[in-house]
Amino acid sequence: MRDSIRNFDLYWQSSALSPAIISKRPRVPAYRVGEPLRVGRCSWPIGSHYNYSENGHELVLIRSSIDDGAILDVRRGEAEFAITTHPSMILFAYRFGRSIPWSDAPYSWHMRADASRLVPPVDTSPEARALLWVSLVGAEDGMIHAQRGLVLAPAFTRTLEAAIRRQALGPFDPHGCVAAVQDVLVRVPSPQDRLRLATSRTLGNC
Repeated sequence: MRDSIRNFDLYWQSSALSPAIISKRPRVPAYRVGEPLRVGRCSWPIGSHYNYSENGHELVLIRSSIDDGAILDVRRGEAEFAITTHPSMILFAYRFGRSIPWSDAPYSWHMRADASRLVPPVDTSPEARALLWVSLVGAEDGMIHAQRGLVLAPAFTRTLEAAIRRQALGPFDPHGCVAAVQDVLVRVPSPQDRLRLATSRTLGNC
């Protein structure tokens, strides 16, 4: 979790959202199992990253010494997700099977690179379900060892995407971001304990 925060790229933007960057239908990620997450890079800090970009909802898990159990759990194991929403931060929590216990990744729209700073469009259907792409990446080799697409429940989808839109439509509040880190990550240091703060929770493909 601390690695995820430490390697969180910081970008400043004080203006509100431009309608031009409302995203369209998400595409399938261009990277595949057996390929590097980023061409030319062969190592990554251990941690996890959630983002909403041109590929839609993405969760990247970067682990050291990936074994068959972790690969199988990401590919086929029971997946569960939870989100804790704060005006300045979203905490995306996850677990996969038995080998990947509860952990989480912070997300702030205003702290993303311009190229990946997109916003999910409003879908008025009560049964709309988002697709989440999950990639398991080796910290030592930078390669994708497992990948999977999971459908998120309608209520979870609405809560998550509405929280992203609220962030994007408002100005960036750096003090609020620091307060969110203090209130959520510092005050409750265990990912398992932070689940009690969750706004929404769901099983994948439920």
